[in-house]
Amino acid sequence: MNKSEKIVNEICQNSFLSFWSFPNPIREDNKKELTDVLIVNNPYVIIISVKDIKIKRSGDIVIDKKRWYKRAIKKSYNQIYGTERIIKSKITGIYTSDKKHRIHFPEIDKIKVIRIGISIGRKGDFALPFGHFETGFVHFFDQYSFPIILNELDTITDFVQYIELKEDYFDSGNNALFRSEEDLLAIHLHRGRKLSKNYDKILVEPFVWDKFVQKEEYKKRRQQERISYIWDKIIQEFFRDFSKEQLIFNNKYIEIEQSLRAMSKETRFERMMLSDSFLHFIGYFNQPKACARISPSSSGVTYVFLLDDHREDDRKQRIQELQLRCLAARNVIQSNKEVVGITTNPYINGGGHSYDLCYLNISELSEDKRQEISRMQKELGYFVNPDQQMKHYDEYPK
Repeated sequence: MNKSEKIVNEICQNSFLSFWSFPNPIREDNKKELTDVLIVNNPYVIIISVKDIKIKRSGDIVIDKKRWYKRAIKKSYNQIYGTERIIKSKITGIYTSDKKHRIHFPEIDKIKVIRIGISIGRKGDFALPFGHFETGFVHFFDQYSFPIILNELDTITDFVQYIELKEDYFDSGNNALFRSEEDLLAIHLHRGRKLSKNYDKILVEPFVWDKFVQKEEYKKRRQQERISYIWDKIIQEFFRDFSKEQLIFNNKYIEIEQSLRAMSKETRFERMMLSDSFLHFIGYFNQPKACARISPSSSGVTYVFLLDDHREDDRKQRIQELQLRCLAARNVIQSNKEVVGITTNPYINGGGHSYDLCYLNISELSEDKRQEISRMQKELGYFVNPDQQMKHYDEYPK
């Protein structure tokens, strides 16, 4: 990778994109690089093209703009559209840069493509365009705005929601004039993660991002979100140990990948609530009050937490209990098809811990199956009469 590609790759590796980020993927047919960075997290495929272009001044600004556009913008979106066509046509396999692993994509009719160009070296002299250059919206960022976007929208769902909302806003015929992408992001966050369509055109005040991050409510929100990174830590531990083939009982790629993908799609706000529930459950704040807990998410995933402090020597037994409790949770909250289960130990300051993971995705429960699970619940006492607790959170606490 050249210097500019390394910059973008480091950004991706240090953000939520790290688990499904493939720098410099290779075509199987001609062994050539397909694009600079490819991110695949079903159903999303994010195509990133990086161009580091410095224009030697000719003395004619019109000529300089044309030259820069051709080399930095046109060449970039041509690469993006070409990559998309190759992926969707399936004319060749696509491998990681070391050529060891084939990259698997979502079903073609379900793929949602996010197209991103990174322009490095413009130094604010040339405007960054965006929109439909061919068929498909392309977003252009520079080396300053892209890290800000990923740092603020540091989950795949938060990031994609902003991108799709922006596309919908401009595709609807609305327009916004802004100095830099982070200024538009500030408006998006300040207005409840929306862009108002009440006006045909809006003018965004320059440097509004700098003012936004200095607001007291923003600082309180970031402080409140600190707890949410426990969720990220759990994902990272599983991914690390699975990648090193250090998981003791479960090295099934599909189950691990599906579990981590479901967990990774939680927004930062949802991760905050789930992390808070998890830490209370394991006894981080006070003594644990239950051995198992159901924590449903607004994402449509039900999470099951199981606490175990006496069967560390019989992991198979506690995994089996986790699987049965996940079935029970699927029966309790029938609107949620996906269930992710996590077993761990009670919290001990300075002590170690272990995790077990379970994933279920049952689209429909027949009446016979539901009754069978209900009998199991009654016999084993799994979530038969659960105590329900509600807790209110504000994204911007007062």
